[in-house]
Amino acid sequence: MTQETKRVAAVQRNDNAAIVTHSYEGRVVNGEAQPRQPMIRSLVAEFDQVQEKMVLRRNLERKNLEQALGSGATVWVDIVDPADEEIDWLAAQFNLSPAVLADLQRVDRRPGMLVYPNYLFLSLFEPQIRAGQVRGLEIHLVMTDTCFITVRRSEAEALEEAYERMAQSPEGWNAGVAYLMYLTAQYVIDAYYPLLDRISNQLNAVEEGLLDNRLTADEAARKPVYRIKQQLINLRQMVAPQREVISSVIGEARLDSAGNIRDLFRHLYERLLRIYDVIDSQRDLSSNVLDMMQNVESRKVVEAVNRLTVLSMIFLPLTFLSGLFELNFATTSEPIILPIPGGIMLVLVVTSMIISASLMAITFRRRGWI
Repeated sequence: MTQETKRVAAVQRNDNAAIVTHSYEGRVVNGEAQPRQPMIRSLVAEFDQVQEKMVLRRNLERKNLEQALGSGATVWVDIVDPADEEIDWLAAQFNLSPAVLADLQRVDRRPGMLVYPNYLFLSLFEPQIRAGQVRGLEIHLVMTDTCFITVRRSEAEALEEAYERMAQSPEGWNAGVAYLMYLTAQYVIDAYYPLLDRISNQLNAVEEGLLDNRLTADEAARKPVYRIKQQLINLRQMVAPQREVISSVIGEARLDSAGNIRDLFRHLYERLLRIYDVIDSQRDLSSNVLDMMQNVESRKVVEAVNRLTVLSMIFLPLTFLSGLFELNFATTSEPIILPIPGGIMLVLVVTSMIISASLMAITFRRRGWI
């Protein structure tokens, strides 16, 4: 088996049916191209003096990308599933701090922000639910004066949407790199809404099923609600620090020259506040559903006890009458002889039992006890 390294061109079709071509390192094994992840994608926006408009180039070769970074053009560098080589390249190009480099290679950290003289570093979390568990896909953002860098995993679909939007909108680059960071944060925050809608629909379906007596309140029915409650707790733990990150960005001095970008980040902060409130309300709803299940289960137990009590009260006169006529009367004289034949007495006793039981059953039914 022979292997050689060469530049492989991959073609991807976006939502608008426009063909996008990007290049990255790959291998050729037995004559077939084997693309290698991770990859570095790029968008470079420059103002064309001849055409008098913004011209957008995408997915440049590594050498051309480095030249664009040095020319002062507005650049978005998107690194997907970074390896040590890509991290080292970033460190060399942008003189990143060791703390930032360590954060880029770590996962499952809290959202945060670090401010340096030449750049701003942010970590945001895009939520996903897989196999009933909420997990946060960490997205790292680095913003310099002319360059915006994103480091992420390939599953981060929200950033993919923001990237493709800017790839189709050259005019949007006039707002500068701060707008790129805002747009990325917007798509990441908007990813919370479908998950919360899904959780809300699940809780409403359980609640309606309990009210319509279509669902039972056993332990198997409680497990999905407990799982939803745990999902809401995990979402809350992601939203709370992310809200503080956006609040810190609003006060960042780098936004002073970015027009109305600061107001856009205030809008994102308000969105996170609403998301936080929705999560709390959904937690309350999940607790209410669990209480409703507990009440349904308790009501069934009470109804069962009531039925047994009513049944025992119906049979109480029967037991009394049968026990009464089973008594042995001890006398000092001749035995008492009733003037009624035994067959008639038996019929009278049985009839009285039936009448007493029927009267009690009718009375209980009219009062709604049975």
